[in-house]
Amino acid sequence: MKIIITEQQANEILTSMLEEMFDGYETKYEGDLRNIYVNGKLMAQLGPSTGIVSLDAFNELKDNLFFNTDKDLREEVANWIRNKFKSKNNIGKYGISFKKLHGEERDLPKKPRKPHHATRQDKLEPGFNLDAFKERTSNIEIKLKNKEDLIRAARAKMNPDSFQNWWKRDTDKHNEREKKEKEKQLSDISKMVARLKTDNK
Repeated sequence: MKIIITEQQANEILTSMLEEMFDGYETKYEGDLRNIYVNGKLMAQLGPSTGIVSLDAFNELKDNLFFNTDKDLREEVANWIRNKFKSKNNIGKYGISFKKLHGEERDLPKKPRKPHHATRQDKLEPGFNLDAFKERTSNIEIKLKNKEDLIRAARAKMNPDSFQNWWKRDTDKHNEREKKEKEKQLSDISKMVARLKTDNK
């Protein structure tokens, strides 16, 4: 069964989770920073216009709620931080980042790096047989070339205006003329021989 929740319900869940995470917080001031501690752990360092929030918050929300992007999650937490701790200059937008603050946070999962388009496959995959791949590629290229040659030959054969077809037609006409000429010569010789035989009688 699919459960659909409204945006308001999603915001209420996020607010509830953050309230629980920062329940019983203690504030300590260091210069322009307000350090927010929960049970002795540093959970946030808030400056006048930007702040840092513990990765604990990011991981907890990311594991249990759905966000289209990490930017959306960051904006939602930034709004909650601004409303909860009220920036001194009451800025309209408050920027935050997630980092390790108390040292026990779980690391962010590393995004897989896209290899450079020119990176050889044997560098990407240990054990990859580059020579065999080149041989397979070469065989495919030869097959494609042979196929292209066959297609070109078929097209040329079907094209009445191609040089090959013109040459064939011209050769056929020449051979036909030679054949008729030989037949005529044989016929003339036969007639001549018949006439000579008649005259000798």
